Amino acid sequence: MVFLATSVFEARDQSQPSQSLTPAARRVLEIAQRVTENATPQRAASSTTTTIVGKSLPLFPELESAMPNHLARSSLFAPLKPGRRKMHDKAQLASRDDVEILFSGKQFDMADNDVLLQAFRVAQCFPTGHDVTFKRAAFLREIGRCTGKNDYTWLEESMDRLATGTLFIKTKHYKAVLHLVDAYGRSDTTGEYWLRIDPEVLKLFSRREYGFIDLEARRRIGRGQDLAKWLQNYVGSHEAGKRHTVAVQFLKEWSGTEGRIRDFLTRGLPRALAELKQVEVILDPVIREDGRVTWFKPPRSARASG
Repeated sequence: MVFLATSVFEARDQSQPSQSLTPAARRVLEIAQRVTENATPQRAASSTTTTIVGKSLPLFPELESAMPNHLARSSLFAPLKPGRRKMHDKAQLASRDDVEILFSGKQFDMADNDVLLQAFRVAQCFPTGHDVTFKRAAFLREIGRCTGKNDYTWLEESMDRLATGTLFIKTKHYKAVLHLVDAYGRSDTTGEYWLRIDPEVLKLFSRREYGFIDLEARRRIGRGQDLAKWLQNYVGSHEAGKRHTVAVQFLKEWSGTEGRIRDFLTRGLPRALAELKQVEVILDPVIREDGRVTWFKPPRSARASG
């Protein structure tokens, strides 16, 4: 069943202006209206009316997505060089000591991460396990891609990787085996594309263990700056308004960056930090002589006003 939900506000007096709603409530209403408007009449007529409650992804701020902390601090999505994608068979991924992550499937790169972040945005507020329709051209534009034939082929290949890759994750609070995208496809009758998020993904977002990713800032990150995208995820997994300090060696391992530590320390990391500073994801980054790097993560309100 493809899910086209009515909003939680369907019982409200329809004459009540949306301006009287809270910002969070207004976001839910806007999302539900946008999905309904994008539906074809045939699909809308055959859909089951359902209230948006229960087992759904959290609500994201406008123009942002979200990344589970344990994934953001691991090498699941890595800044890969062209032609270096590997096939894994329950391979243990680099991560912090508070989680164990095994992965089977074709290795994910940071472009696959862009697709996942947009898939989460498409599916937010709708129950996981249900099919949610989307328009391929709009999806690609949202992640800064063109809309030619090669781009559509690339999107399908990325969805293939996300839907077939199997994640085995164990923390002190939960254990799960899942696909980040449960399934996706195209309707032969309507031509609409749809995706479905695995309900087990909700465990990754439990206990508020996720960070928001500013997609406008992400689109401004330069081409070839995949380490900067990984670092943006990592920065998002920590509290704003504070300075964060971490060993350079850990960042190299957790990001899945190959090559010599000297090259990472003198080339890759400085470029990535400079890029994140330019797009105002971090402030005052410093690589210290003791082998640690530090930066300040500004509050979201400060970034928005800037």
